[in-house]
Amino acid sequence: MYTNGLDLLLGLEMGSFSSKGAFEPAELEALKDIFDELTTQPWFDPSDEAKESFAKYLFETFPAVTFDPRKHRSVIETSARMFYTRDDAR
Repeated sequence: MYTNGLDLLLGLEMGSFSSKGAFEPAELEALKDIFDELTTQPWFDPSDEAKESFAKYLFETFPAVTFDPRKHRSVIETSARMFYTRDDAR
């Protein structure tokens, strides 16, 4: 089990998953904030599999240097609600 969103995001960033370029600390922190905020919502599937899949989605969809939290926040939440809603919340 992941202790927090930063552990999961950093593990993916430094692990086998490759991103185009490297995230700046501020970008990674903004991504982590959105990840933590959305994964703690009552509608988000609390499983480790859902959290890992969501983290991969974030890295694949918003590679380093293209991520803008103000611009992409609503798209990220919409996607999370579409694909990561717990079964009993639908």
